[in-house]
Amino acid sequence: MKILRYSILLLVLFSALPGCKKNGVNLDPCAGILNESPPSKVVIALTDKQTGDNLILKNGLTAADLKITLAGIATPLTNWRVVNSPGSPMNGMLELAVFHEKAGEFRYKIEAKGLADVEFSYAVKQVKSDSPCKLYYYPLEGLKATNQDYVKLEIGDKIYPNGIKVLYSLER
Repeated sequence: MKILRYSILLLVLFSALPGCKKNGVNLDPCAGILNESPPSKVVIALTDKQTGDNLILKNGLTAADLKITLAGIATPLTNWRVVNSPGSPMNGMLELAVFHEKAGEFRYKIEAKGLADVEFSYAVKQVKSDSPCKLYYYPLEGLKATNQDYVKLEIGDKIYPNGIKVLYSLER
């Protein structure tokens, strides 16, 4: 009788347990999503104001001749490059990858061998998102050189919102 009772109990348990198992449908819409935004790209062209020449290309500057620092931090940044694509209209421009997960104003300095330093800044705002997976996003805006003349970066008929052309007045 005891064995029959335990057998029935085990049969009931083994019958009921699979019914409590998840059916494979995940109710979390964010499951499996890597919740990281790609970096924003800031593009800066160092240009001769009179001739329009790209000064990085004209002066033969390489990454070793340039240093970019964030205001208040002496250690040079490493998240940038000189675009080296001879067929590209962006050849010889500086491209800085920036990751922001907080709002604020960010100031940088570019030191280039043989050229005056360039200080530039931009603001990052925190904007509420409609996505349940990422509550906020952080757009970059207001990119400007603060100690040199500049214009928005325009290549062909396209204006790059995260790009500027710094205009150097070189002594002739």
